[in-house]
Amino acid sequence: MSVERVEVLERVESRWRVRVLLEVSAPPRGFTVGFVGEDGTPLGPAVVAAEGMGREVVVEVRGPCTLPPGTVARVVLYTDGIPAETCEVVVARRRGLHAWLSADSRLPLVSKAQPEVLRASDRARLQQRWCWFAAEDDAAQACAHEVPLPDELRDMLAEFGVDEDDVSDELRATLRGG
Repeated sequence: MSVERVEVLERVESRWRVRVLLEVSAPPRGFTVGFVGEDGTPLGPAVVAAEGMGREVVVEVRGPCTLPPGTVARVVLYTDGIPAETCEVVVARRRGLHAWLSADSRLPLVSKAQPEVLRASDRARLQQRWCWFAAEDDAAQACAHEVPLPDELRDMLAEFGVDEDDVSDELRATLRGG
């Protein structure tokens, strides 16, 4: 009995999922899976997989949030209570989208998009929808005074002795709900 393949799949909360594929032959009495640093020190406790788990086993192994370079996934097969075989696989660092999806690293964003000047028709459409998009400096003030306050708001301001012309543009926009 020997190990055919060992794969580190993904990080799940505080553990790493590791797939162990055993060769077809007499089943072992059990095996352990754990992470070991480059210098041989364990990076967390090993998981014990008991006899009869099958040919392909996925176990969750505790380890650091990010596996340091040179980390080894160590599988030790046991037959009759003694270590029969040790298989060590260096964990390759994921790159690009796979690393980002696995939360191993950030995805570098490189955009080839070039800014483009808006056409006059596009600017006119945007100005119709959003008055603050106008090109003039006083467009925001003109916009704020374009639409009068509703009668009930004007009455409320008058009740408190506030003249409608004294209301700032920010307060006017807030009172109108925009």
